[in-house]
Amino acid sequence: MGWKFIDLAELGRNTGRSYAAALARIILYPLATAVLLGVVVGIATFVSRPPPAWLDPIVGILAQYGLIVVVGLAVIRSVARSHQRPWRSLVAPDLRIDWRRLAIGGGAEIAILGGQLALVHALTGWPWRLAIPANLPMFVLGVLLIPLQSASEEILFRGYLTQALGRISRSRLLIAATVGLAFGALHLNVHGPLTVPYYLVLSLIFSLVSLRDERLELAIGGHGAINLFAFVAANSGLIGAAIGSVEEGAVPFNWAAIVVLMLNGALFYGLTRLLVRVFCRPPSTV
Repeated sequence: MGWKFIDLAELGRNTGRSYAAALARIILYPLATAVLLGVVVGIATFVSRPPPAWLDPIVGILAQYGLIVVVGLAVIRSVARSHQRPWRSLVAPDLRIDWRRLAIGGGAEIAILGGQLALVHALTGWPWRLAIPANLPMFVLGVLLIPLQSASEEILFRGYLTQALGRISRSRLLIAATVGLAFGALHLNVHGPLTVPYYLVLSLIFSLVSLRDERLELAIGGHGAINLFAFVAANSGLIGAAIGSVEEGAVPFNWAAIVVLMLNGALFYGLTRLLVRVFCRPPSTV
């Protein structure tokens, strides 16, 4: 289980120089983009004093989500140029994107989170609240960027890093754990001392799903759904009622959140596996 996907790295060149070039792009592309954002903010502030009210939230969204998208583009370019293999080998052995699996991953996770929200409402009487976001352009930009940001994180961690580690270790547990620690480090201090445990568990869930399915679409869909659900909940008045809104720091974050995440992961694994069997043909190999 999983080796067909991990060993897709063998389709290309795996020299120290190719990995060094990839690392340089992953670091320099978002750094250059951040500098460009800073220059734009500086010019806008100089031209308009005070700067327009929409500037800070828009730049904040671009910094939070857009820079990760740039990292994803850096990975894709590195795989194509430095490793000389198709970038879709980061996603699936048949080198194609299975849109049904993307929909299954996203739909299953939305259904699970929606069920959690309904359960919280039924048990606690938490009021249903829904309002038009105060900053609609920022909200729309976030909704557009989050699926790309989630896909970029999956391509980087469960795709590129997983396959790269497969060149070093033949232990899937060690590979998944290392990827999980790196994933936690990316989100360091989001939830204080529980950040790494929380994101390690989240990463292990997506690693299990992707390696079991031998492709990334389910994890990309699920990851995007979690982030979108959290973002919409935090910006439309559902703050705190949604279990997923811990991503925005809207509810107290403790070990119970990790237990809920583990239950979510078990449901996601079982539901996506069932739906794939019903709606998707067995994946072909190259």
